[in-house]
Amino acid sequence: MKHCFISLLLLCSICIKAQETKDSIPKSYELKGDQYKAWRVIEEDWFTKEYSKILKENKLKMNCSGCESIFMNTIITIDSIGKLKEYKVVNSRKCATTFSKKLDDRFIKWFQTLNFPKELYNAKFEARLGTGLKC
Repeated sequence: MKHCFISLLLLCSICIKAQETKDSIPKSYELKGDQYKAWRVIEEDWFTKEYSKILKENKLKMNCSGCESIFMNTIITIDSIGKLKEYKVVNSRKCATTFSKKLDDRFIKWFQTLNFPKELYNAKFEARLGTGLKC
């Protein structure tokens, strides 16, 4: 009985730690002050310059009758000199399916060329790249 209790406590502490780790990564809209402003400029720039090109290159069109959303949620990690250190796809939606690895790579490609502003140095957050329709 004592071993079961200790095992249960250990399992609970692991689950709590995993939840704390997941919860500690803010969404891009939860960034504060200058970090939020810096990200919004970058996000809008990507959306204006890249998103429509990506859709066209991949022959993707959104409509309310069959393709309501094309987006990728990803955890972005920026290093201490303002370069994209890593990214991890949380989920994606291309119409009724998920992205291919090729489409993942294309969505993130532009960010890999950026020099992020100092407000985002050493930042880690989850961002949604793309959008969906309100049908």
